[in-house]
Amino acid sequence: MDKLKAVFAILLLFGMLLPPASSAVIVSELRPPIILVGNIPKDFVVGPYEEFTVYFYIADDFGITVGKGKVEAYYRIDDGDWKPAYVRTAAAGENWSLYQSIIHRFYGESQNFYVFYRKINLPGAPPGSRIEFKIAVTDVEGHTSYSPVYSYYVANPGGPKVLIVDPSVEAMAFEKSLDSLMIQFNVSRSFYHYNLSDFEAVAEPLTKLKPWMLAEHHWEGLAKYYNIKIVSPDELSDALQSFQPQAVILSNLWLPEWGLSEDQISALEDYLETHHAGLVVTSGTMFDATNPQHIGSVDEPGLAKLLGLDPLILADAAKGELNLTQASVMVPFISTGYSLVLSEKGPFNGGTVDVNTYSTVGWQYVLSSTHFGIAKRSVSRFASENGLRMREMGESIKNLTGVQFNFSLSASMVLPEVLASMEVTDKGVVISHNGMVAEIPVERKLLERVRLLHALKGYAPMLLARTSDYSGGILATEGDYRAVYSSVELEAGSAEELSVLKELVDWTLNYEPVQMPEVVILANDIDWGIKGNLLAAHLGALGLSVRHVTADDFEAYRDSKIIIILGGPDAYDGVGGYVRQVLSPGEQSAVRNGERGMFVKTNVWTEGQVVVVLAGQDRWGTGGKTRDYMNGLDQSYLRILATFSASVS
Repeated sequence: MDKLKAVFAILLLFGMLLPPASSAVIVSELRPPIILVGNIPKDFVVGPYEEFTVYFYIADDFGITVGKGKVEAYYRIDDGDWKPAYVRTAAAGENWSLYQSIIHRFYGESQNFYVFYRKINLPGAPPGSRIEFKIAVTDVEGHTSYSPVYSYYVANPGGPKVLIVDPSVEAMAFEKSLDSLMIQFNVSRSFYHYNLSDFEAVAEPLTKLKPWMLAEHHWEGLAKYYNIKIVSPDELSDALQSFQPQAVILSNLWLPEWGLSEDQISALEDYLETHHAGLVVTSGTMFDATNPQHIGSVDEPGLAKLLGLDPLILADAAKGELNLTQASVMVPFISTGYSLVLSEKGPFNGGTVDVNTYSTVGWQYVLSSTHFGIAKRSVSRFASENGLRMREMGESIKNLTGVQFNFSLSASMVLPEVLASMEVTDKGVVISHNGMVAEIPVERKLLERVRLLHALKGYAPMLLARTSDYSGGILATEGDYRAVYSSVELEAGSAEELSVLKELVDWTLNYEPVQMPEVVILANDIDWGIKGNLLAAHLGALGLSVRHVTADDFEAYRDSKIIIILGGPDAYDGVGGYVRQVLSPGEQSAVRNGERGMFVKTNVWTEGQVVVVLAGQDRWGTGGKTRDYMNGLDQSYLRILATFSASVS
């Protein structure tokens, strides 16, 4: 067997180094050549003015270098004209490890074809450049095969480190030559006995999509300013540790094959909190029909928690309870044609930007009922006017996941509307649709975040930008790190849209600890002694400054930004009188009847104020509500408070 392997290796070398004569093998079926690009720049990035040598391998049944046969290679920079790249023969020893990785793809069967090892040199370019290259091979029978059309970028090594998770860079390279590549994959199995399974894994999902579902991402718009690296999702955890980025971009990770695991999401959260790194998540990354783990569930946290979009986590449970299993809460590929209006918060100073890329809807549950209605009408109109595309989308999702996806139902924004109108109780949330009502029990930490966010609509998450019809938006949260969700696929847009993305990245990079206001706890001496002092100690351990006041002193503190009141409408020593100013008559009755006892209100005595009421039927009941509230407090809860504080400052 060793002798046979040695003979086979010698034959391969002769096939490379000698010009082919007419084949000694008689074949009954003519086959096109296959092309294997052996190397592309690591992380799709090179340094300024750095030349790059591409090695590639060709196999053909009759040969390519006589008669009609030819090998052509081309490159271009920044979408300029395609220019020919000079193709040269490469010796096996020139890049031995690469050569070995290529020939090890051969299976052990007898091989009856010619092989050729070639290379091209691509020129260097300044930072912010995008370089593309492609190879075309025509054999002596006139069959032409095409390589992927690869792209890579010239980064600024002196800029801040930005890690981009974007498998579409490789996918788009395959999409541009998909028909030819699928033929090569098939013939590699049936005749050439050559293992291209890893390339097939990239290309196979693309066969289930329509071309309009993929867009070119213009990372050259960021490479000019940042030291970027572009990795696949399965490389994320390692890249965080080796590259130590100052910001991370999760770029439109909507295909199931592009999903992050729960462990990767946890590793990302740990990294962001430890390093105060920025996070930007774009567009379809939050599409729950294909990657529900990105949103998360009541049992497992996802990206929604990192972005301050925790109520989205409840959507999965709502689907089952309300018979909406064919709907998704987030819906990509919406383009209503309205401009993006920039706020004067965060990195922006107002103005508008024309948007020519898709948006993902579903985040609109954070809006007021009026603005939600505007978005719903606009999105529904888009869906009705683009029926064919919506059917194509539904078919693609079914082919990808096996799940029946109802685009029309989803585009009606039924699940966001359910989340917008839900009632948050002491133990869970009450949701309703078409006369159906269900109560979903929720783990305490998630429940308190949802309760707070439900009350802080308009403050947290911050709405940094939105389209005129509210179909697209950019949301942000503060805390141990800055995080942004852009429902618009800015990276696929024009220079103007890329400039918005750059401003968002810069904003997340310029992290500054949020100065949290003092927390005022209003409680009589009885409630303070039962649980109030423990609550104060817990808040202090989380890093908050706390002041206990009684009703006699409260007037001097009633304009404080964060107030917690212990006790119900009948609490002793004047506390009940203040509770009656906060709660409605119906809520006061619910406290007296033991039906409710945990409330969050805003703007009670002044604008930009949060008031939390923890009230039981008696002092022990108030102590129990205070204990439950303490069990829901963690750094994620504080991140919401920090966002509120930043938005009103």
